[in-house]
Amino acid sequence: MSAAVKEKSTKTNSYESLRALCFSGKVKPSLNKIVVELEKDSNNIDLTLLACKCLLRGKDFEQLSTYADAAIELDDQNPEGHYYKGIALHNTKGSEQHALKCFKAALDIEPENVVYLQAKATTHLSLYTDYHLPLNLAEKHRQKSEDSFNQVVSLVEGRENPSFRDYLTVADVSITIKQNVDAKRYYIKAVQAFEAADDIDKDMNIYKDIIKGQKACIKLMDKFTEF
Repeated sequence: MSAAVKEKSTKTNSYESLRALCFSGKVKPSLNKIVVELEKDSNNIDLTLLACKCLLRGKDFEQLSTYADAAIELDDQNPEGHYYKGIALHNTKGSEQHALKCFKAALDIEPENVVYLQAKATTHLSLYTDYHLPLNLAEKHRQKSEDSFNQVVSLVEGRENPSFRDYLTVADVSITIKQNVDAKRYYIKAVQAFEAADDIDKDMNIYKDIIKGQKACIKLMDKFTEF
């Protein structure tokens, strides 16, 4: 085995082990190890994006913005970097318009990614509810939010085998648009899709989100009866 091939194999194994650690739910320990690896290999786009995933879980939006910038600089055609930058900006007061540009950049590369669409819709919704925004602009954001939310539902319903992440996304959208019965159905499907997924793809962090969403949905349905 040549030195170059051996080095590539080592990098792959390192990434896969860190990905597995992150997916197991041990986000902070995996982030600490990722940072160490990035000090030795700062041009590793996979590790940089994995760091973004961990920082998003930890809601460290300042660091998320920094790592997202690094990811975009390494590969501006990878939509994940733009998505993570958008999330960081969405959670920075006054930066929502910039966040929308980032989500648009991600969707230009991957137009049917429902996670990006949900993020875009949520940002439009936050602008719609901004008290200081003129009514005519607020209404435009409301319509764009509604269009994006509806597109998420349409895309997931049209897929032959939606992933558990797809079902979680459309369930969360259903909660947002107050379709609680639909949300309950999607959360159940998300659990079923998770159980059927390959072990290597089972992200326990997302599974926790599914269970958390289910519990929130049950509470809402206990409070309100839909006819």
